[in-house]
Amino acid sequence: MRRKAAGVGLLMAAAAATVVAMAMAQNTQRQQATVPQPQTDAPNVSSLAGALDQFRWGQTHADVTRIMNQTGGVFDIDYNAQLARMQPGVSMQAVEAERDQKKKFFESSFVQFTDTPTGFDNTHIKGEFTYRNHEAVMYVDRGGKRRYFFFIGTSPGERLWKIFDDIPLKQGGLLGATFQEAVTKLNVQYSTPARIRAANLSQGLAHTTADWQDGATHLRAQDLGDGNISVTLEEKNTVANLPQLRANKEVDPLAMDPSIAAITRGGISDPNAFRVTGRDAGAHH
Repeated sequence: MRRKAAGVGLLMAAAAATVVAMAMAQNTQRQQATVPQPQTDAPNVSSLAGALDQFRWGQTHADVTRIMNQTGGVFDIDYNAQLARMQPGVSMQAVEAERDQKKKFFESSFVQFTDTPTGFDNTHIKGEFTYRNHEAVMYVDRGGKRRYFFFIGTSPGERLWKIFDDIPLKQGGLLGATFQEAVTKLNVQYSTPARIRAANLSQGLAHTTADWQDGATHLRAQDLGDGNISVTLEEKNTVANLPQLRANKEVDPLAMDPSIAAITRGGISDPNAFRVTGRDAGAHH
């Protein structure tokens, strides 16, 4: 009886231990389920095509100019309502002249990034282009923002691959007064919460970034930190091929000439510094 009772006791103890272990495992699983898992890629949305407006990836700068400047194009649409309320005369002619001047300015805004530095190095788009890799840009100010069109490829066969909107953050502005408010509006617009990543230069992130994607396009919103936000659309296929397309790497103008670097690698800055002449040798006797 004592042996039987001891056996029953061992079985009961083992069963109890199993129940406790299962309960602990289930509790651990519940805890893991409540911890947000890191998102490794931008969330997918149904389509970003509408964000491109009338533009499409692969268009040349001549195509983009035509869409903006043609009769019935973007600039005409911007001014049609105002002109429709006016009577022919000096005032109407002044408005038409303003519209036509904007068309001329946009057409002349095409800049190729050859080997000469440009003023764009001191703007928000620094880091969005490289020199000596057949890249170019056009830009226009309208609708409360500055829009940059980026092209890559040899002209006249260059391809539109990125659109960068530089938008002020302010009360009543296009996206609100703060980066958080802007991201919330974009979350609602695309019915999907963004992936949020903090600035991290080692990962190529100069600013806090929220992003989304569809099959062809990546959209990123970046807090520029000076009261502005950038909203950038970029063709994913071109982004994936940038290492090959940007074969010419940036040259540091302050970098040491390789021949000089080879001489000084041993810690001697002047190769003649320790050369003793006959006159110098005699001076020590």
